[in-house]
Amino acid sequence: LAISAQVYAEASLGDIVPASFFTPPPKVDSQVVVLQTRPHPLVAPEDERAFFRVVKAGFSAKRKKLRSSLSGGLGISKQEVEVLLQKARIDSDNRAEDLTIDEWKRIFSTNLI
Repeated sequence: LAISAQVYAEASLGDIVPASFFTPPPKVDSQVVVLQTRPHPLVAPEDERAFFRVVKAGFSAKRKKLRSSLSGGLGISKQEVEVLLQKARIDSDNRAEDLTIDEWKRIFSTNLI
């Protein structure tokens, strides 16, 4: 689920919706995703803009590894990114879509920007 949704809500799976409920019917059934708003976002309001800048940079080059996408998206060297990812205990060979919300928070907490 999108990182942005996870900051503000917890997701769970809801009811199955049979393919027959749609016109034209797809070849598979669907499932409702239930979003329960969190009482407090996972990122402090004053940090939201900077946090999402880091996330956006990570996803800016979808098939690239984090070291390249963060470097290009934030305008810092790959070596700097490498050091910061090590500090956050994140493998720089990962891709943005492989990270959990907690891993994104760790990256952000290294003061990347």
